[in-house]
Order: sequence, then structure tokens, then C-alpha cells
Amino acid sequence: MRVFLLSALAAWTAVAWAGEVTVLRPKSSIIAEEWEYYVMLGGKPVSDVRSGERVTIPVPTGTRTLGIQCPRAMGGYEETRIDYDFDANPQAFLALSTVRDCVEIRAMDASAAASLVRATVPRGNRRVEYDPGKVAAVAAAPAAADVPARDQVAAATAAWVDAFNSRDAARVASLYDSDAILFDGVDSKSRSGPAGIAEYYKANVQRSTQRAALGERTIRVFGDTAIDSGTMTFFEMRDGQATTAPARYSLTYRNRGGKWLIVDHQVVLVR
Repeated sequence: MRVFLLSALAAWTAVAWAGEVTVLRPKSSIIAEEWEYYVMLGGKPVSDVRSGERVTIPVPTGTRTLGIQCPRAMGGYEETRIDYDFDANPQAFLALSTVRDCVEIRAMDASAAASLVRATVPRGNRRVEYDPGKVAAVAAAPAAADVPARDQVAAATAAWVDAFNSRDAARVASLYDSDAILFDGVDSKSRSGPAGIAEYYKANVQRSTQRAALGERTIRVFGDTAIDSGTMTFFEMRDGQATTAPARYSLTYRNRGGKWLIVDHQVVLVR
């Protein structure tokens, strides 16, 4: 069931306010720009905020925690929370920055937030929907024969991201065609066939903190062949610090018996 946030905010009119909080989300070129993040107070969504936006929200007296929920590639949300004394800080500013699983939330005063306020625009006047049933909706997806080919390819790439982030080498390798070739732009040689690709991912999963997120993408379908290409970002913890590595990718698919399998995989890091 979707929750329509306009009515949710209106229902708070009788609440005593401690003040207000401004959530700032500067633009990022390394994460999917179309994803909304949801601002959670008291365990409920009160607004969304898109890349390059800021939103100011009244905060009820006694509030001690604010959360930000970020969509997962395969449905559902990850949540990051910050503990903050809003009663003692009636004009709060919280800046969001992307990390591997969701966001980092950083509290700052008005002076420190001024540059981010100038770099963002007020949240657009739009209807906002929050869908807590996203995971169930994915599980209950229609049969492949009823889904357009473009959507099937998009789902196949999302499945690759989810498998890659699971760090399960066998699961990732199972998404490739028997004639597949993989070239990651860093390795000195390409990998081909089930054995070569499985070997590549067995070594790759040793980097246990590495995760991937899709950015901009274009999908083209030519009968039983399709190409999904665009941008991707790899996140990883190194020496206690979160690092990012922007990349461009191209996945060529072949439809075998109704299942889209990767037949050619090219990844090049953007320096």
C-alpha cells in the first residue's frame, strides 16, 4: 500500500513543534539521479528529497531521531539514522552524502550549511508516494512473457547488481551466457566462458566491502539481443574510509529460452 505524504504532513497540524530541520541533498554524478530519498520521523515518511534539492520540515517536540531511507536496486529500502537533539536546536541543517549502503547524515549550523543551501533548490511541488510494499511487489512480478523486453533487460541488470553486492561468486556467474566474454578494463586479460568468469568472481569477492550502484543508463533491444549501457559506481571501504570509483559499463544480452543472459560485459573505470 502506498502512503501519500501530502496527507501525512497535514495530519501533524495539531502537534507541538520543536522547530524545523532542513535536509540538503547536493547533486551527485555517481549515483542514480532518479532515486528519491525519504525523510523519516517517528518511523513514518514525511517527505522525499531528490538529487540537488533541499526540503524544510517541522519537527515535533521531543524528536530525537531522523532517518533517511534509500531504495535498493531490487526493491525495499536501506535506512540511515542520526540521533539529534532537535529541541535544543530549533533550526537544524542536515547534509546528505552518498555512501555504500545509503547515505551519511551530517549535522551543521546555518553558517556551515550556507554553501549547500545555495547549491540546492527547494523541493519541487509534487505529489509524493512512499511504497513500503516494494519488496512484495517485486516478488509478485508478472510472468516474463507479459513484461516488455526492455523491462526484462532492466530487471536482468538489477539482478546482476544485487548478485554482485551479495558477494556470491556462483550467483553472479550464473547470470552469464555460456559464450560470454568479460573485460573489466583493469585486468590484463578478458575472461570467457563459465569457468573463466567464475574464476574472475571468485577472486573478486575477496574484496568484501565492494558494492556497485547504477547511474544513468540506456537500454536498446534488437530481437533476441539487447544492450544495456551507462554509468556505474563502485563503493568500497579502504583503511576505514569510504572510496568511490566511477565507471562506464556495457552489458550485451542474449535471450535464451525466455531468459536474458549476459554474453558480453565491458567495464571501464572513469579516471
